[in-house]
Parts: sequence; structure tokens; C-alpha cells
Amino acid sequence: MGSEDHKKITWVDWHTVCSSKEVGGLGVRSIKEFNVALLGKWCWRLLENRDSLWYRVLASRYGVVGGHVLDGGRDVSTWWRDIFALRREGWFVDNVKHLVGNGNCTLFWSVVWLGGESLRIRFSKLFDLSVFKGESVSDLCRFGWG
Repeated sequence: MGSEDHKKITWVDWHTVCSSKEVGGLGVRSIKEFNVALLGKWCWRLLENRDSLWYRVLASRYGVVGGHVLDGGRDVSTWWRDIFALRREGWFVDNVKHLVGNGNCTLFWSVVWLGGESLRIRFSKLFDLSVFKGESVSDLCRFGWG
């Protein structure tokens, strides 16, 4: 076997592998980004489909405050820990916009309106005094808060 039989090995970095074929990459999806996108989809489903089986299971297992399923402490699945981390780290809030619309799906105290925190946190004493802690904007309008 002569020296000409040896092929030169060319290394390709991961950024190039994940780049689109149009720019010379291989078009392979970044596993981390793809995983974050899928976990974000679960965050969205849990936010929008509160009557779904998954929401009810998680709410039953970990509890709910202000319409949000709690983190569950140390005894949770890796899947739930990763989903909750998106919310805790602010990724979901930073990358998704919420439109009030008719107010049916907008929880008055839980939504971050302005200043990076919910009214529940910003006005905690007022929240503690309120008898309407988990109601939507439309619910409060029906109660005369319009």
C-alpha cells in the first residue's frame, strides 16, 4: 500500500454540520436547539390547553398557583424539570408574546404586564388581600372590575 492510498482526513466543525445545505452545511438540526423548541411547544400547550389531560396530570401531581403548575421540588421527572427550567430561566417569556384578546385565557395576576414581573409579585400585598387570585381578565370584567 503506497502513501498515495492514504486519504487526508478533513474535520468539519459542528456549526458547519448544522448550517443549511444552501450555505455549505449538512443541514443537520442542532439537537440542543431542537430540544428547546420541543420543550417550548410543551410550555405553550400547557399554557393554552388547561383542560388537556397532561395539564390535569401535572396539576394534580405538582399543584397549581395562579394557573401555573408548580415546579414539584426535587421529586420530578427530567422532562418536567427541563420544561420548568425554560419558564424559570425566562426563555419562554422572552420568546413568546401573549395577546389578551377577549381575556378568557389571560390570568390577571399571573401575566407579566410591564417591568418584567407579574402583578402578583409586584403588588404582593394587594394580591394577598384579593379574593380573586386565579381569575382571568374576562372573569374580573364580569365581576365589575372593567
